[in-house]
Amino acid sequence: MMGTSLSGNEAFKVGKEFISEYVWATICLEKQMIEVFYRAKDQDIAVLIEKFEYKLSEVVYDLRPDVCKTS
Repeated sequence: MMGTSLSGNEAFKVGKEFISEYVWATICLEKQMIEVFYRAKDQDIAVLIEKFEYKLSEVVYDLRPDVCKTS
């Protein structure tokens, strides 16, 4: 399908202007959203181009403090 981005087995329409361009999607568990980003070849900053609701079928829990440590 033209102008779509695939995430797993799902396709999301992101616009015809992104055909043959590299875009990527991030699933935000807390917001239960998929955010699709694009960075032009001549740019240093990625741009959020689309958001989609992505409801989860299970409860999302906060990370335990001992799991996510930064040094």
